[in-house]
Amino acid sequence: MTNVFSTLTKQVPDTLDHADWWREQAECAAIDADGQPMYDPESWFPVGEGPAAQQQAADAKRVCYQCPVVDICLRWALDTRQDDGVWGGLTETERRRLHGRRAKTPSAPRPPRNLGDVLAVQSRAVPGGHTEWTGSSPVTINQVCYTPLQLAWRVAHGTAPDGQVTTECGHQGCITADHLLDAAGRAKRHGSVAAYKAHLRQREEPCEECKAGRSARDRARRAKTANGCGTTKAYYQHLMAGEPVDEACQAASDAYEQQLTPAPEPAACGTRGGYQKHRRNDEQACDPCRQANADADWRLRNTGTTKQLAA
Repeated sequence: MTNVFSTLTKQVPDTLDHADWWREQAECAAIDADGQPMYDPESWFPVGEGPAAQQQAADAKRVCYQCPVVDICLRWALDTRQDDGVWGGLTETERRRLHGRRAKTPSAPRPPRNLGDVLAVQSRAVPGGHTEWTGSSPVTINQVCYTPLQLAWRVAHGTAPDGQVTTECGHQGCITADHLLDAAGRAKRHGSVAAYKAHLRQREEPCEECKAGRSARDRARRAKTANGCGTTKAYYQHLMAGEPVDEACQAASDAYEQQLTPAPEPAACGTRGGYQKHRRNDEQACDPCRQANADADWRLRNTGTTKQLAA
């Protein structure tokens, strides 16, 4: 085997310096019965990238795919960074791509983002003892989405809020922990709408303070409307709040009811309705009305209805 390879101008694989066992078993190094190489070593070193070179590389790959040590050959070519030729069934271009993928190590998992650090970076203190959020809203941290108020609540209390978080200081965009309340906190503050609803959930009669707070909320809502009191909507808001209805709202409701119930049209003579109108007015019915009433009575006895049936 050594004598055969020593006569080659270019050995594939090169075994002059490395007589490893896998090289002796390589398919490209096979010899025939006369001791001559079965393959031209130059076939594994195509020149250029034209059609002829591509066909030469394809022929070399077909031999490599039959080789019992093709995996070892490829690993050796990658480790030694062979720049030319087909090794392990891959060209130099294909090996460079494979080598690049091997060089990439999986990135280490990102450490969890600390909620307190995110809050500190994306907020700022403003005059008056308030803190404003300066980042995007909502913000996603460790694959969980938070509003600024929810984030500030979690950092301050270490737990999720009970329901919606609101700012009680009145400063727009404030996320100061001492100025935040969740549903449970609002329910503890008598005089608020949340406390009023908490009474109802517990099947209790709301206290006067909570009733006054709800009424104040409703009055503020009505004040923001275009018309305020004196509308049908304000009338029903008074009723829902348990408040006395003022004259303007009552008049608006009465006018609306009159629009829904138009006055009946007067009955014409010559009809059963005209006959009944004469009787209601203690008048002597005219002949057309008496005849119409008699015809209606006959139809009622014979057909079961006073309406005149179509011919």
